[in-house]
This record gives sequence, C-alpha cells and structure tokens, in this order.
Amino acid sequence: STDWIWPWSYNKCDRALQKQQEINACEPNPHYGLGSSTGRGAPEIDLLEAMPGDETLNYGLQKPYFSASYQVAPGKLHDRPVEGKLPYRGQWYSKGLKFGANTTLNAFFYGTTLKHPKKGQTYIADAISANRHLHETHFDDFHTWRLEWSTKEGQQSIRWYLDNEFIFQVLPETLDMTGANMPDEPMHILLNTAVSSTWGFPAPCPAGCTCECFDCGNPKCACGMPQGMCANLPAYYEIDYVRVYQDMEDNSHKIGCSTDSKPTKRFIQGHLDRYYDYFNNERQ
Repeated sequence: STDWIWPWSYNKCDRALQKQQEINACEPNPHYGLGSSTGRGAPEIDLLEAMPGDETLNYGLQKPYFSASYQVAPGKLHDRPVEGKLPYRGQWYSKGLKFGANTTLNAFFYGTTLKHPKKGQTYIADAISANRHLHETHFDDFHTWRLEWSTKEGQQSIRWYLDNEFIFQVLPETLDMTGANMPDEPMHILLNTAVSSTWGFPAPCPAGCTCECFDCGNPKCACGMPQGMCANLPAYYEIDYVRVYQDMEDNSHKIGCSTDSKPTKRFIQGHLDRYYDYFNNERQ
C-alpha cells in the first residue's frame, strides 16, 4: 500500500518524478475524489526510534540514543552524504534546523532508495533526522515524549521534546533543497516495537554460526543474536498515556483520516487489495 505513496509530500508537477509519485500534481483529472493537479502522499514523522548498545560511533555519538526524524520524498538525488560521516557545508538539509542540548545530526541514516523494476519508478526518500543520547533511566522509568506539529499557514513547523526539553526542529525552509512540503496529510499514530536489519540487528555473524535463524530459545539459533540481547528478553514496552491536542481556532487542524481538504476514502476503497494483510491470510 505504500509504493509510490510513502513518504511523498510534494505538490509540484515535475514530469521527471511523475512515475514515482502515484498521486501527483501533473494529473488535472484524477479519480477517486482527489483534487485536481494536487500532489498527495504519506510522509512520516518519527517521534522516537531507539538504538541500543554501548559503543561510541565514529563522530563521537555514543549509544544508546534515539532518533527524531521527518521522512519525506522526493529525496536529494545527487551528491548525497556518506552514511556514518557528517555532510560538508551545503551538502545536506540545514536551513531552519535547530538542535537542542546533547543532540546532533543523524549521520547514520540519510534515507533510503525504494527500488522498483520498472524504469523511472525507483525513488529516494530522505530522513531529516537528529540523534539524542539516552541513559539507563530512559529504559527503566517513564518519560514524556512530545511532538508539536503545526500545519497553520505561515507557522508550519515540527518540534520534538523530551521531558519538556527541546530536542529538534524542522521548518518549511529546511525543504528548499528538494521542494518537498511540510507534512499536512491526515496521519495515524503508531507506537510499536520492531527489529530491523538496518536498526541494530542482526549483529555481524560470528565465526562458527550459520545465522540462518535467530531464536534465543534454540542453541543453534541463539549464536546469531547480538551480544547481550537474549539477556534482555522478555522485554516490555509500557505506555502510560497518549494525548493528542488540536487548536480549535486553527482551521488547518482536522479530525479523521479522510477530510474535506485531504480526501482518502474513495482512493482506499478503489485499491482495497493493497491494504489486505496477506501474511495473516486477510482477504477482506
């Protein structure tokens, strides 16, 4: 369901990008109740993504840390920074960015390439992201994580906070590099635990282990687990509360996933097969 939709936030007609953005501004007469010549998509705002560990990375960043990110397409096509190295001046997004104490640019994930077999449909998604060091208390005690997301014209911004301490900021001018937009699509909140090969797992396969399986309860499979990980299991992800506030005097704040200015219902109904969970035999 996310191909050519995630994480687009772009409202210009660019013929070079038209095949990569399914709902693009080059289409004057779209179907499914979508607006004429209006680019749509599903950008992503990451409140936090935690990286475990205890080593110090090559530019002084010490694990564990969490990343606060805005993931958006189109991405920067050429002269991209090398992952693991800080960009040189002017190579990466910088305008409008602001970092809080103990917070640095995330140089370990600049985005991803979404490859497709058809010519012209492969595209790049950028991650405009900051890392903030964590301590044991962030894993043992409750803390307050906050995102302030303003869609009001002339006041658009995304700001992250941890225990009322400012962490990171993205403003519209940040996106001048690619012409992407600040997020203004209806979004849902997802709070989950996940394990990823690009996010701390698996560790490099040790000698004498096939790493064909990963299971702490099976000696043949436990050898491929990152050091110390099995000792942390079972682990628990506890959430005390989630609160969402909207400004009643701001007309840009809407409720629902299909609003008058951003309709989605008929598009989803017309592409239901994309939204089935085939891995769990879902067909309706």
